[in-house]
Amino acid sequence: MSKNPVFMGEPGTSAPTVTHTSETIGEEVRERLGEMTPAERRVARTLLATYPTAGLESLPQLADGAGVTGPTVLRFVRKIGFDGYPDFQRSLRREVQARTEGLPSLYRTKGSTQGDDVVRRSHEAFLGALDATLASGSLEAELALVVSLLCDRKRRLWFVGGRFSQLVATYLCLQLQMLRPGCAMVGEEPQRRVLDSLEVSRRDVLCLFDYRRYQRDTIAAGKLAAGQGAAVVVFTDPWLSPAVEYGRHVLISHADSASPFDSLLGSFALAEVIAAKVVASLGDVGRARVGELEATEVVLHGGMSGLEGTDGAVGGPE
Repeated sequence: MSKNPVFMGEPGTSAPTVTHTSETIGEEVRERLGEMTPAERRVARTLLATYPTAGLESLPQLADGAGVTGPTVLRFVRKIGFDGYPDFQRSLRREVQARTEGLPSLYRTKGSTQGDDVVRRSHEAFLGALDATLASGSLEAELALVVSLLCDRKRRLWFVGGRFSQLVATYLCLQLQMLRPGCAMVGEEPQRRVLDSLEVSRRDVLCLFDYRRYQRDTIAAGKLAAGQGAAVVVFTDPWLSPAVEYGRHVLISHADSASPFDSLLGSFALAEVIAAKVVASLGDVGRARVGELEATEVVLHGGMSGLEGTDGAVGGPE
């Protein structure tokens, strides 16, 4: 499924044309939940709960799992732009292949040569990724709920990611530490990750970052946190990490780039948007927290605020 696609059935069919900006079926389903009937939403939630596996089952199996009839499933797949269930499953199988595509394969399809205009292609890719990430019709409503959780100072906030996504997790954690207490990272080292995961409790929030090729212990941290009653917010890509099964909220960012490596630009953009919304929501409370941090730094550093010489600190880099 390509960016900004036009979904339609197989050539020669009479399927309706549906234009949208989603890159995957899972993302499209989330965008269209508000347009669906209650029965169709049951199909959607069943599909998303174990995505994409549920959609690879037979039509009767998906209908039975959702507690609806076969015709309801057919109406659902047509509503998201497919001629029928076989057409839907063909597209889903292509997604599964893209979801697990390895770096050697991406090198063959996206590897640059010396003659390539890498700057131009990167510019186009990054603009496309940001537009698709921030123009989502469901983003504002989902962000409002997520920001409400992050601003609740009775809740501890935990952040976890994988080999690369830990960078985004750490970045958002550092930003929010400036605005409120109770923010901590789930460690990367295996034993540290075990100990920190055990600390996540019912009143906590776990912000989990996981992008293809999804990391097993990051997904497991989400499962454990959800089992302990924590609210899990999953940051993922359009192909949807298996961790979405445990997420109360899911925020999708696009990863377009001019190289075989998926870009984290959309993920960092979402982190920036969330930090800005938390600043706006906390108001004077956040401002007081920053003042306390500045005063503490002055005491600890003998008259010079360490925050003033810290990259990315509130007020800008040095």
